[in-house]
Amino acid sequence: MRKIMSLWFAMLLTLPAFPQSGDEAAIRNLIPQFTAAWAHEDAHAIAALFAQDGDLVIPAGNVFSGRETIAGFYASVFAQGYSGSKGAGEIVRMRLVQPGVAIGDGTWSITGARDRAGKDAPPERGVLTFVAVKQGGKWHISALREQTSATALTMSGS
Repeated sequence: MRKIMSLWFAMLLTLPAFPQSGDEAAIRNLIPQFTAAWAHEDAHAIAALFAQDGDLVIPAGNVFSGRETIAGFYASVFAQGYSGSKGAGEIVRMRLVQPGVAIGDGTWSITGARDRAGKDAPPERGVLTFVAVKQGGKWHISALREQTSATALTMSGS
């Protein structure tokens, strides 16, 4: 029995992080899709990247749940000075938690926004954590957490 368990454990260690070759690429592609929708100020296209019951927590602590609420949030963002701004992001690391569920960390930034008076706003940047889920053969953001207390990720340990 011990030999079988050791063999099983060894097999688990050799499995790739993303057994279906296109899954990692599809998850990584969420960032360019997000930034393209941002560039077009398309709040509904951004929200469509989320799972139907997905949620977003922004640095101020506000929680937005569900695609319609998330779309409404981004529409208000564009109306309040982010029209014409540039959003950027990068996934720094991610891993498959179980088939169809991945978690990742990355960075985000926004430049070219304007404040309420119409003046140039300072650039914003921070780190993010996300959970992606595969539903109906497509990856969606189930949870996105953005914060500004850190602006880069530093890997520690091994």
